[in-house]
Amino acid sequence: MNEFSDDINFTHRSSDDTDQEFHSTVGHIEDILMEDKFLELHNDFMEKHWQEFEESEENKFIYTDIFKEYQATIEKYIEEELVKKVKNFNMLAFEEELKKRPNELDSGIFDLLSTFTDFIQFKTKFLDYKAVHERRKYD
Repeated sequence: MNEFSDDINFTHRSSDDTDQEFHSTVGHIEDILMEDKFLELHNDFMEKHWQEFEESEENKFIYTDIFKEYQATIEKYIEEELVKKVKNFNMLAFEEELKKRPNELDSGIFDLLSTFTDFIQFKTKFLDYKAVHERRKYD
């Protein structure tokens, strides 16, 4: 099987083909999220911005800018990698398919992917990162 054997065109496909394509793409995403290059990109982003976040009900305006930058950076990377791995990959088609299958993702992957679209989860991720980072200072 070559790297371009997957076809991500979800329209006009049988349900079996669509299931196989969806799960194949999710598998590629899992692989991408575990690659050193992605982990480095993600950690560098967290490291760059964690000090901006505070545990409070109020959200600073800077959070919105950081959230948009995060979305653009991480989504662009994942999409670029999927285009390399999946023939005819279309992010919009995949996102639509993903909406139809909310219970078909591993919870860890779903949690990470949801930080791209859910600001509260994004902020929580940064607050958790900050808490761990600050605990290390006292260890």
